[in-house]
Amino acid sequence: MAQTVSQASPGPQIKVPSTAHKPTQSSPDKDFEKDLTAPDTGLQNLWRFMAFIGPYRIWVIGACITGLIRMVLPLYMPAFVKNVIDRVLNAHGLNYAQRMHLLWGMMPLLALILTIHAGATLGRIYWAQVAGTNAVRDIRYLLFDHVQRLSLEFHNQRPTGGIVARLMNDVTTAQNAFDLLFIQGSQNVMQAVVITGYLVWRDWQWALVSFATLPIFIITTRLLRQHVRTASRQVLETNSRISGHLQERISMVREVQSFTREDYESRRVQRQVRVLKGYTLRQFFLNAILLASSEITRTLGLVVMLVFGVHRVLHGNATVGDVTAFYLYVGMLLAPVDFLSNLYTNLHSTAIAADRVFEFFDTTPQVQDVPNARVLEVNRPPAVHFEQVIFAYPDDPATLVLKGIDFEVQPGWRVVLVGGSGSGKSSLMNLLLRFYNLQSGRILIGGQDISQVTTHSLRQVIGIVPQQPLLFRGTVRDNILYGRQGASDEEVHAAAIAANAEQFILNLPDGYDTVIGERGVGLSGGQVQRIAIARAFLKDPAVLIMDEATSNLDAQSEALVLDALNRLANGRTTFIIAHRLGVATTADLVLVMQHGNIIERGNHDELIENGPIYRHLWAQQVAGILTNNALKSVTNSLSEDHE
Repeated sequence: MAQTVSQASPGPQIKVPSTAHKPTQSSPDKDFEKDLTAPDTGLQNLWRFMAFIGPYRIWVIGACITGLIRMVLPLYMPAFVKNVIDRVLNAHGLNYAQRMHLLWGMMPLLALILTIHAGATLGRIYWAQVAGTNAVRDIRYLLFDHVQRLSLEFHNQRPTGGIVARLMNDVTTAQNAFDLLFIQGSQNVMQAVVITGYLVWRDWQWALVSFATLPIFIITTRLLRQHVRTASRQVLETNSRISGHLQERISMVREVQSFTREDYESRRVQRQVRVLKGYTLRQFFLNAILLASSEITRTLGLVVMLVFGVHRVLHGNATVGDVTAFYLYVGMLLAPVDFLSNLYTNLHSTAIAADRVFEFFDTTPQVQDVPNARVLEVNRPPAVHFEQVIFAYPDDPATLVLKGIDFEVQPGWRVVLVGGSGSGKSSLMNLLLRFYNLQSGRILIGGQDISQVTTHSLRQVIGIVPQQPLLFRGTVRDNILYGRQGASDEEVHAAAIAANAEQFILNLPDGYDTVIGERGVGLSGGQVQRIAIARAFLKDPAVLIMDEATSNLDAQSEALVLDALNRLANGRTTFIIAHRLGVATTADLVLVMQHGNIIERGNHDELIENGPIYRHLWAQQVAGILTNNALKSVTNSLSEDHE
C-alpha cells in the first residue's frame, strides 16, 4: 500500500501561500477611477475589421455603386435651378404660358432623376446592411469561439459583463466603420472631389474665396484630435466596466438582498455612473467644439461666397442663376465637409471598439497543444501519476501553490484529497485538466504526458462533478445531453436512472422537457446535483473528479447523491476533494495537503494508525465539530508541531 508520511516533504524554500489562489483585484470603486487612456493602435484594427467584409464583396460593390449613383444625381439640381432662373424667370420676350411651358418641359428629367435617386438610396442601405450584418455575425461567432478557448487565467482576470460587452456592443460599434469608410466615406469624398473640381473649373478665383474659411476647421480638428480620442476611449471603457458590474450584481441579487446590501450597491452604481457622466460630458463638449468650428466654416464660407458673387453680378461677370447655382454647389460641398469633420470623431470611436475586439482576438491561450500533439488514448480505467509537480499561478509566479507533488494512482483507485482552503487540492485538479501549465514536473495518464496530447482528447476522458454544478437555462434533457451531444433518449434515461434522478424528473410538469431556470432555478440542491451526476454518467469518462457535494443537503438528498456518486465512481480512476472525511473510509489513497505539500498519505486505516494530523481530523469528524475552517486550522497547527 501507499507510504505513510507524517512530515512535510522537502521542497524549494519559497514563500508559502496561505489562501487559495484568487485573481489579483483592486478596490472595486477605484477601478472606475483608473486611467483609461491605454495606448491604442490607431486605425490599424479597423482595416483588420474590413477583412471580414471580404466574403461579401459583391454586396459591398453593389452598395458602392448605388452610393455613387445617389451622390452624382443631386449634382444636377443646382444646374436645374440655374436654368429655371436664367431661362424661365429672367427670360425676356416670353409670356406666362411660354415660361410655364419651358418649366414643365424640364420636369420629366427631374422626375426621372429623383426616382433613380430614391432607388439608389434604398439599394445602398440594403446592400450595405447585408454586408455589414454578415460581417458582424462572423466576427461575433469567431470571437466567442476564441474567447471560450482562452485559458482560465484570462477569464479569472475579467468580469463576465465586460467580456459580453465586447462581444455585443463593441462588435456592433465596429460595424459602423464599414459604413463610414466604404459607403458614406467613399460617397462623400467623391462628392467633395467632383464638386470642388467643377467649382475650380467654373471659376477658380470664386472657388478659392469660398474655401477661405476651411483652415479654421482643419486647425481646430488637429488641435482636438488626441483629446477627442481619449474622451471616446474613457466613455467606452467605463461603459463596459459598468455593464460588467451591473450584470454581476443582478446575477447575485439573492446574496445582495440576503445581506441587505441594496443601498450599498446603489451607492456604488451611483458613483460609477457619476464618473461616466463626467467622461460623457467632456466628450460632448469636445464634439461641440468640432461642430461649432464646422458651423463657423459653413456660415463664413457662404457669406464670403455670396459677397464675391454679388460683386461679380454687379460687374456683369455672372448672372443671378450663376450665383444661385454656385451657392447651392457650395452648400452641397458643405455636407461632405460636415461628414468629414465628424468622421474623425466617429471613426476613432469605432477604432477604439475595434481595438477592444481585436485585443481579445490577439490574446493567445496560455495552454496550447504542442506541435504534432497526440490524441490521448487510454485503457479504462487508467493509471495517473504526478511526478514532482511544481506550480504557481501566472499572475503570481513567485508564489508556489504546489511544491514537488509526487504520487501514483493505480487504475480504478479512489483518491481522496484532504486539506483546508489554500492547501492546493483544487489547483491539483485544475492541472490534471490542464487548465494551466506546470512550472516543472509531469502528469501522466495511462503513461502519457498530458502536455504532449491534445487538450481536447485529454478533457474528453475526464469527467467533473463540481460542488456547485451550473445548469443552463433549457430543458432537463438538454442539460443532461451536455455531457455527450447526440446521445439517444434511452441513454439519457439510463444516465438519469443511474444518477437517482429519473423519479423526480418524471414528477416535473413536462418531465425531461421541463424548462429549468438559469443555474438550476426551480430545482432543489439535491436535484441539481443529480442532474449533474447524470450528465457525468452520459459522458462516461475514464477519469472522474468529484468535489464532494453533499455538505449542504438534507439527509435524504445526501443519501441519494452519495449512492449515485458511488455508482458513478465504479470502474473509473476517481479523485474526490473531501470536505468531510466520511468518503475517505473507502478510499484507496488519502492525501492530506497543506500549503502545497502532501504532508500525509495512505489509506484510512493506515492514517488512523500512523498519521497524527489525519487521526486528529477524524476524531473531530466523529465528534461532529469538523468544518472547513477547522480543517484548515488543524492541518496548519498540527503540521507545524510535526515539522
